[in-house]
Amino acid sequence: MKWGIKMVTVKELLALPVLRRLKIVAGYRGLNKRVSSLTVMEVPDITKWLKGNDFIITSFYAVKDDVQKQIKLIDKLADLNCSCLAIKLGEFIEELDELIIEKANEKGLVLTVIPQDITYIELIVNGMEKILHNRDIEFMIEKYMKDIIFDNYEAYEFIIERGELLGFKIRESYSLAITLTHDDEDTDRYNEELRNLAKKVSKRSDRLLNFNHNPVVTIEGKSSVLFFADDKSDLKNNLKQILNLIKRYINDRELQRTKIGVGSIGKGLEGIKETYYNSIEVLKLIEILDNNDSIFYYDKLKIYLFMEKVLRMEDYKIFDDICGELSDDLLLTLKTFYQCNMDIINTSEKLYVHQNTVRYRLKKVKEITGFDTRIFEDNFKLKLFLMCNKIKKLL
Repeated sequence: MKWGIKMVTVKELLALPVLRRLKIVAGYRGLNKRVSSLTVMEVPDITKWLKGNDFIITSFYAVKDDVQKQIKLIDKLADLNCSCLAIKLGEFIEELDELIIEKANEKGLVLTVIPQDITYIELIVNGMEKILHNRDIEFMIEKYMKDIIFDNYEAYEFIIERGELLGFKIRESYSLAITLTHDDEDTDRYNEELRNLAKKVSKRSDRLLNFNHNPVVTIEGKSSVLFFADDKSDLKNNLKQILNLIKRYINDRELQRTKIGVGSIGKGLEGIKETYYNSIEVLKLIEILDNNDSIFYYDKLKIYLFMEKVLRMEDYKIFDDICGELSDDLLLTLKTFYQCNMDIINTSEKLYVHQNTVRYRLKKVKEITGFDTRIFEDNFKLKLFLMCNKIKKLL
C-alpha cells in the first residue's frame, strides 16, 4: 500500500479530542508548522536523532534542575525545526519559567502544557493515528525502531502498544539485525547507495519471512535491516538466502567495499536492541582481525570482542615487554601462519618462501617471546598478542 506524504500541522493535531486539552502557552506563530512524528524526550541527547518537524512530549526530566539548560534546549529544538514541545508539569518541575516562554515565543516554537490526567500513550496513540493517515509508514517505523534502540521511551507498555499500532507484536517476535557499512572515500554517495540497497533487501525479505515489514534504520552512515519473524527458525533458515541477496545487490551496484555485520537473534524489546548493537559491534573487528572477509557474524566472533575488552581493561599494555621486538617479517609470518590454520606448507606458499624459512621464523618467535607455536596455550597467547599489536597501531 502506498501511503501519502502530506504531513499534518501542529494546529490540526491540537484539534484532536485528546490533544485539544493541551494548553498552548507560547509560540502561536508556529501552529501551521508540519508534524512528521511524535517523540517522547526523557534523555538529554535525543536532539541528535531528531529529523525535523517533531512533536516532542516530555516532563523535562533531563533538564529538570537547570533553567538555563531548559532555555538552551528550546533554542536547539527550534534550530532543529522542531514543531511543538508538550511538557507535563508536576513530577519534575512545578511551572515553566517566564524565560522559557519568552524563548519559545522568540523562536516560534509551539509550547504546550499537558494536563496531569492525560498519559503519554493517549497522546501518542491519537497523534499517530492522525499522522499515519498522512505520512509515509516507513518513516514512522524507522523512528519507532530508533526509539527502542536508544531507550527513548518512558514505559515498557507504552512502547509495546505503540508498536502494535504499526503492526509489530514486539513481545512475541524474534529479530535479527544485519548492518551494512563501508570505508569508501565518497561517503555521501556510498551512504545513500547502502540505504537504497538495504531497502531493496528489506522488501524482498518481507516475502521470504512472511512478515509485513522489515524496517531499515540508518544511523551515522550505517544502514541496518531489522528482520522480524514469529519463529526463530524462520530467521535461521532464511539467513543464507538473505545474505546471498545482499551480496548479489552489492555486486550489481559495484559496492564491493561493503562490509556486513550479522547480529545475534533476539526476542522481544531487549532482543531488538541486543541484535542491533551486536551487528554494529562485530564490525569493529574489521581492522583488528585484518582479514579479507566481507561478512562478520557476532555469534562466531564474539570471543574476539571479549578479548578486545580484556585488552582494553589492561590499556593494551599486557604485551608491552615483547611489542616492538618482532620484526615485520616475523609478524607477517606469524599472522599468515594463523590465517593458514597453522599449516606450514600453506604458509610458505602464501608467503612465497621455503617451508624451512617458515620454521626458522617461528623458532625465532619462540626465542624472542617465549611462546612456542607447537603448544596450544602459547598459540592462544600469540593470537592475542597479534590482536593487541594491531589495536595499538590503530590507536
